[in-house]
Amino acid sequence: MQTNAVRNADFERTYAEYRGLMFALARRILGDAALAEDAVSDASVKLLEHYDCLAEPVGPRTRRFVAVLTERTALDLLRKRKWELALPPEELPACPAPASDPDLRLTVLAALDALPGDQRTAVLLSTLCGLTAKQVGENLGCSQAKAEKLISRGREKLKKQLREAI
Repeated sequence: MQTNAVRNADFERTYAEYRGLMFALARRILGDAALAEDAVSDASVKLLEHYDCLAEPVGPRTRRFVAVLTERTALDLLRKRKWELALPPEELPACPAPASDPDLRLTVLAALDALPGDQRTAVLLSTLCGLTAKQVGENLGCSQAKAEKLISRGREKLKKQLREAI
């Protein structure tokens, strides 16, 4: 059994060695630096809790363990964020009804349906519900800049699809 001082020094060595790997993996999964930092922090706590299971502070098995732990932690955070809305549904502004022409309505709905999930949600929240890019980002669990890109790209794809359909 290791003394606390030796265990802490070994843990610090492990964390220093693999922190960059942990951040890179979490960032790749989450797509956001702030969320990646949260995931690395959570993974570090889990690593410390299970540190006695490791045979050595640095090595291929430790690297693999840290990578799997970080990936699972990031995926858990991603799942949690996907289901959390920053604004409860009752606080979202009322969305206007779609166009009264049934054919046009079906065309618009089909074009919206063809958009990727996050773009569709961003376009609907911004265009129909009148949310700002910041509010859209909060609801999607991403930055304002990413929300602006999702809205812009979604609108461009929507325009293109509607031009082709009409």
